[in-house]
Amino acid sequence: MTPELLAMLGGGVSGFVMKLVASQAQSQTRLFEQMLKKQEIADSSADKASGRGGVWMRRLITVSVLMATIALPAVFAFTDIGVTLQEESKGFLGLFKGSKFVHTQGYLILPEVRQTALAIVGFYFGSSQVK
Repeated sequence: MTPELLAMLGGGVSGFVMKLVASQAQSQTRLFEQMLKKQEIADSSADKASGRGGVWMRRLITVSVLMATIALPAVFAFTDIGVTLQEESKGFLGLFKGSKFVHTQGYLILPEVRQTALAIVGFYFGSSQVK
């Protein structure tokens, strides 16, 4: 091969590589600009959502759940209002299962009450750590 041919091939290859690098850089720039636009839209949406009173709504829901699962049943425990429970009998060899209802007095703590309280406490302590 002659030196002129090698120079021409080398120039063509280097021009191709430089053009490829430039187009990839341009593509990355466009992608970055699109990501910035998306983030700006998400930020403005979050700002609008925070202005709609979401904090007070979450507090109202939390107080309602705590009242319904903890406070009101505790108040009912000191009144004549009882709690009706369903007991299941295992039956004969696991067959012929039956159930009966039992009326009791007092305060019934279900696993759901504990899970709800833990979820609320975890949510509020977790969200306070983010600030």
